[in-house]
Amino acid sequence: MRHARAVFLALALAATPAVAKPPKEGKRISLDVTRANVHDVLRMLADVGRLNLVVSEEVQGSVTLTLRNVPWTEALDVVLASRGLGMEQRGNILRVAPLKTLQEEAEVLARLKQAKEQAAPLRTWLIPVNYAQASELLPHVKALLSPRGSVSVDARTNTLIVTDVEAPRLP
Repeated sequence: MRHARAVFLALALAATPAVAKPPKEGKRISLDVTRANVHDVLRMLADVGRLNLVVSEEVQGSVTLTLRNVPWTEALDVVLASRGLGMEQRGNILRVAPLKTLQEEAEVLARLKQAKEQAAPLRTWLIPVNYAQASELLPHVKALLSPRGSVSVDARTNTLIVTDVEAPRLP
């Protein structure tokens, strides 16, 4: 097993061509493995990309690859696709799990976000408008509102009255 890992690392660290490459492409690698454990291949690709790796226990099996001078990100995509896997990256942590699991989690997160939005209290802002008619800005403001939001115009004071849930603050 150690020998196989050494071969993976040696292949991963093969010299890249001297030509300039697009920054998104990443380091180019060559791989030639037969029935390699998918966990080992993913670990090797994470090492090349200098990422931390978390692999779900549901990820199993082996892969056979012959790749020549391809970006490591493409190699990762091919390995994931061949085993029906998906990935989620947060910062420098790469999480790999079956696509079905990731899709279910995404649906749960979407429902949770929607529930939070439905439960959030409404807030009202009075926005005075200078150098324009508030009624002319109405369509632009409506496009930015959540489904629960509303906007109206006080023509007497040229003010927009916006009622909506407060947007979450970014860290």
